[in-house]
Amino acid sequence: MFDYAPAVRYLLLAGMVFLSVTLFFCLFFIIGKGRKITDRIVATNMIGVKTILLIVIIAAWLGKEYLIDVAFVYALLSFLATVVFTQLLVRFRAKKTEARGRHDADESEEYGVM
Repeated sequence: MFDYAPAVRYLLLAGMVFLSVTLFFCLFFIIGKGRKITDRIVATNMIGVKTILLIVIIAAWLGKEYLIDVAFVYALLSFLATVVFTQLLVRFRAKKTEARGRHDADESEEYGVM
C-alpha cells in the first residue's frame, strides 16, 4: 500500500513556497510600484487572501485545528480593512474633485469666463 503522507507534506510545502513567493511579489512590486491607488487596494486584498491560505496550509501541515479559527478571524479583519480603505479612498477622491471644481470655478470668475 502506498503511503500518501509524504506526498501530501511535499505538496503542502510546495504550496507554502509558491504562496510566499507570490505574496512577496505582491508586496514589493505591486504595492511599491502600483500606478493607481486601486492597484494598491487590490494588491492589499490579495496579500490578505494569500496570508489566509498560508495560515490554512500551516494548520493542515501541523494538524492544529485552532489555526483555522485564526484564519477565519483574519479573513473578517482583512475584508473589513479593505472596505474601510476603499471607503476612505472614495471620500478623499470626492473631496479632491469638489475642491478642484471650486478652484476651476474661481479661475473662470476671475477671468470673466462663464
